[in-house]
Amino acid sequence: MRLLQVLVVVGMAVAPLTEAVSATSAVAASPPASSGVADASANAPNDGAELRFMDRPVVTFRGTLGGATPEVRAARAQAVLDSLPGGTFDLPVDVLHASLGGASGVAFRVRDRILFALTTDDLAPGDPRPLDAVVAEVQTNLQTAFAARRAQLHWPTILRGIALSALGAVVLTIIVIGIGRMRTRLETRLQTAFEKRVLQRTARTFDWTGSAFHLVHQVVQIGAVCLALAFAYLYLIFVLMQFPASQPLAGRLSDFLWTLVDRFGIGVAAAIPGILTVIVIFLLTRALQSLVNNVFDAVQSGRLSIPGMHPETAGATRRLVSVVVWGLALTFAYPYMPGAQSDVFKGLSVLLGLMVTLGSSGIVNQLMSGMVVIYSRSLKKGDLVSIGDATGVVVGVDALSVKLRNLAQEELTIPNAVVVASTVRNFTTHGRGHGVAISTTLTIGYDTPWRQVHAMLIEAATHTPQVAAEPAPYVLQRALSDFYVEYEVFATLRDPATRFGAISALHENIQDVFNRYGVQIMSPHFEEQPHSPLTIQPEHWYPAPARAPVDAGSAPSTSAPLPTSQEQGTGHAR
Repeated sequence: MRLLQVLVVVGMAVAPLTEAVSATSAVAASPPASSGVADASANAPNDGAELRFMDRPVVTFRGTLGGATPEVRAARAQAVLDSLPGGTFDLPVDVLHASLGGASGVAFRVRDRILFALTTDDLAPGDPRPLDAVVAEVQTNLQTAFAARRAQLHWPTILRGIALSALGAVVLTIIVIGIGRMRTRLETRLQTAFEKRVLQRTARTFDWTGSAFHLVHQVVQIGAVCLALAFAYLYLIFVLMQFPASQPLAGRLSDFLWTLVDRFGIGVAAAIPGILTVIVIFLLTRALQSLVNNVFDAVQSGRLSIPGMHPETAGATRRLVSVVVWGLALTFAYPYMPGAQSDVFKGLSVLLGLMVTLGSSGIVNQLMSGMVVIYSRSLKKGDLVSIGDATGVVVGVDALSVKLRNLAQEELTIPNAVVVASTVRNFTTHGRGHGVAISTTLTIGYDTPWRQVHAMLIEAATHTPQVAAEPAPYVLQRALSDFYVEYEVFATLRDPATRFGAISALHENIQDVFNRYGVQIMSPHFEEQPHSPLTIQPEHWYPAPARAPVDAGSAPSTSAPLPTSQEQGTGHAR
């Protein structure tokens, strides 16, 4: 009997049955749908070749037996199992102990049909179990696979699976319909909430109702589709579990689902400490930002004085400090953000760095020029200034440009780099506390007494409504030209913002005064020297409205006394 067993094992390993050879060719051409052989990787020969039946693992071959590789042995055993008649699966699986070439092994058989052999070389490396324990496990696997094959061919099992699948389809249909109705109700409630709590507060200047409703619709639609797909996936697992042949596939789908849920849960749990850290950093930064805002608001309103900080620059300094504070907070919080070490965040960081590097040269120039404009305090909102050829009231000092509004109510945008490179004339800053002067120049011939000209110019300036009484207007003689004397009258404004209207009113008053006293504003150009010199006799030095001095010997000027600095005229208007 012992010799018979050895001959059986040798015959199975060296000279396979004819049907096994033919089945091997069939398996190589097209493997059956109900079972398959896992190909061993050429780069990992220790993994062996797995034998599966009814999509259930049976055994893994790792050793070479009688010159047959693990892949060949698995293919031969697969062909034998596939060729078994239906009544064979009701019989028990027997084992035969034998030895071949000095290696002990076991042959598995059903009645008188050898299925395959297992030797000690097929044990996994590092597996401490003896061969008998592995044989018992393989025998149990075969019995389980045979039981599934018997159940698969049992008509009550098939009918029961079909009935339960149909019932599950009805339940799935009801669930999908319920999800659709729930989606409609949820969308309606969210739209109502948006209208009451959000849109009424934010849609005063811009109606973004359509965009908000579209966003709500898309979010609810995506959520409903994902929920319906989740139930469909569960239904697929349920259907596959009803048939023995597809139960292993249902198990793998279920394992995949639970693995996905497990990974998601572990990921969420692992991200909680980082999220809490980010929240703490955000709250601390927000508290610090509130303190910074209070300090700079107090400086800007004049309630707090800090050396080196002025109310005009408090707003810009606050923005700079806020950028630095939030930049440091983002730097500290970045490593704790979920997914911060992923390739997506790294690629986004590289992209942002490249964009900043390539496009920031001009912007940085404007920003730095804006800092120069702000911290030099050369102008601020509401000042009347002249920058190059542009003159107007400052309506905004931004990080990149300065905006002016001129007399034509045109808004002029001047880049900060241009402002820094130009001469800025501010007619308002000094004028608020000390007043700002306006001046105009005209030329009168030598035949008109200069004292009379002075008196008429001062009278015209005094009658100008925008001119302040103190300091009093005064007149300077700019030049004694070949044909005329050049006079310039100066006057101080009450409000620097009325500069252009005041200059126009001064010109009008000068014309009226000179016409009233019969003095023509025209500079004579001589073509030839007159026969007698054009001089003015002393008795004609003080025609009206000029008044002769009390002491004729001193002969003081009738014009208003000049201030300490007579050269403080800001601009000329001809």
